[in-house]
Amino acid sequence: MRLACLLWVLLCGGAVAAEPREALEQGDFAWGIRLEPEVASPIYQLPLPQAVYQGVTRADLGDLQLFNGRGERLPHELQLPAKRLPGQESLQSIVLFPLYGTRAADLQRLSLRIRRESAAGVLTLEQQQMHRTQDDVLRGYLLQLWQGEQRPVIRRLTLHWPEPARGFMQRLKLEQSDDLISWRAVGGDQVIADLAYSGERLVKADIRLNGSLDRFIRLVPDKGEMAVELDAVEAVTVGDSQERPQQETPITTLRRDEQAGVYLFELPGRLPVTRVNLIPAESNTIVRATLYSRATAEAPWIRRSQATLYRILIDGTQLDQTALAVERVNDRFWKLAVDTSGGGLGESLPRVKVSWIPHLLRFSARGEGPFLLAYGSGSAVMDRPGSLLQGFSETQRRQWVSERIRVGQPFELAGTAALTPQRVYDWKQWSLWGVLILATLLLGWMAWMTLRQMQQRD
Repeated sequence: MRLACLLWVLLCGGAVAAEPREALEQGDFAWGIRLEPEVASPIYQLPLPQAVYQGVTRADLGDLQLFNGRGERLPHELQLPAKRLPGQESLQSIVLFPLYGTRAADLQRLSLRIRRESAAGVLTLEQQQMHRTQDDVLRGYLLQLWQGEQRPVIRRLTLHWPEPARGFMQRLKLEQSDDLISWRAVGGDQVIADLAYSGERLVKADIRLNGSLDRFIRLVPDKGEMAVELDAVEAVTVGDSQERPQQETPITTLRRDEQAGVYLFELPGRLPVTRVNLIPAESNTIVRATLYSRATAEAPWIRRSQATLYRILIDGTQLDQTALAVERVNDRFWKLAVDTSGGGLGESLPRVKVSWIPHLLRFSARGEGPFLLAYGSGSAVMDRPGSLLQGFSETQRRQWVSERIRVGQPFELAGTAALTPQRVYDWKQWSLWGVLILATLLLGWMAWMTLRQMQQRD
């Protein structure tokens, strides 16, 4: 009888075991945001709204899902963009000089005389021979990548030539030098081509380079002479990168701690913070500040940043240094400790603003819209799909991804009730455990009875 009661308790215990579910419906989420495309596109991309960070329950943002107009789940991915924007590309004309010589001549023995006509570094090149003989062929080109002292960052070269009478495909070798004496190879060999067939023309005229290079490039064929004479060469240069624009959120929960010089505040959501700005209430304030954070109210504090902050006034000009940089922390609880030996921040509370860069949400627009971004669920599991654009070229990505989509206001789906994990009755698992425990107890009872009978015979 006791064994039966114990087994019943074990089986009933399986009714309170909670397990996360993978296939969630719209009603399993607390809130939603409507997404309405402005143009037709296979993939849409948008920065994740702040309301999503405030409503999710998981630090990894695993409790959000995309649905189409029919309520079907859509594949999506989240990406943290770089802190700095890539530099803008621009075209720059390259000075080029043809190199002539016999087919058997060694390129290292081609004699050139260089004359600098100005500080800009304009070159005049002359061959060792006073005139070109009948045996000379075009062996390659010497390129002067830039003039002056500022070394640009070159991403690729674009060669221009007239349409040839017959097609060609040729492998080229590239070497670089700053003095035209010592030469070093530039990466691997490159291939140029100009082919025509059945009214179609295939042209490959780009040569990819690796950033910063020496002033001169020697471009020669792997074998023989140049297959085509160049009209011009252009370099695609990359400018300096710029800091990506960040969103700022003012903090309204700042309060003093019992310890002097310590301030506590909580973020409105799991924002990926990159910078905390502490703005003293009074001018001519200079303090040493240390920033801490933690994921939960019970976790230990982790130091994130330390710097000297100031806000001073000199001849009517305000000079500020109020930023504490961090490495993308999505903790909700923060602590700011300032050195009070010099008076600290005074009696008035400072102002605090956090800067953050939102994730980029990218999803496949399968089916009809409007689409629904649902978030906030206690029953969701982490879904890690592969990249939607993996294996596609950069040109295809630019053509397929659109950011022209309207983001609506958050509204309630299931409300806060969806944040509580749902109870799942896993009778099979707990039945197996009950049978195992019952068998163990039965074996123990049989062993005890056998031992008792042996003792009675003795």
